Amino acid sequence: MSDPRSAVVLALDLDGTLEDSRDDMVAAVMRVRAARELPLLADERVRPHVNAGMDHLYRRCLPELAPAAARELYEADYLSAIAQRTRLYLGMEAALAELEGLGRLACVTNKPERLSVALLAALGVLSRFTAVIGGDTCPEGKPSPMPLAEAVRRCGPGAVAPRVIMIGDSGGDVRCGQALGAQTVWCAWGYAADPGDLRPDATAAAPAELPGVIARLLAAPALV
Repeated sequence: MSDPRSAVVLALDLDGTLEDSRDDMVAAVMRVRAARELPLLADERVRPHVNAGMDHLYRRCLPELAPAAARELYEADYLSAIAQRTRLYLGMEAALAELEGLGRLACVTNKPERLSVALLAALGVLSRFTAVIGGDTCPEGKPSPMPLAEAVRRCGPGAVAPRVIMIGDSGGDVRCGQALGAQTVWCAWGYAADPGDLRPDATAAAPAELPGVIARLLAAPALV
């Protein structure tokens, strides 16, 4: 008998949606700079750049290093202390438990895949996700629809093409979902102040609202 949850794929962003990892990412940058005897930077100079994509982070926060060296050093350091201060947002653990009953969960993020898997494991929620798609899993990252399409593929075929909902706190998440023809939910507690001129299908003000928001979307007929 097929799993009825295979008819729904709920894809969630990671940083700024499930958790706030900025403190640990800033700390990793500072440790790499110190280890290479580079001048230390003020936190406020680093923080705006740690969640704008990994290539951006290396260019802006570790410009003295070659990109390959910056990536190797940063990822090794960050992996060694990936959840010292990072925690799930309040109410997210319970929300994930409810969402798991509504569909198959995927994490679709631009954080590298091995770091994403390690962070989800450290936060105790990796087992809830059928698929984890990182920024290096596919040739293109969000806002391309490619990572979301790969998440749907890994979640497994059902009897019919699944309903897909992309859930995240950034314009890139909304664009990614819309490019695949998925419904989108904007998370108002994340890093972005608002979705700009984009029009997500729904907004959740707090993690505890997510199950109800998703259930209402699923109860309505899908637009063809």
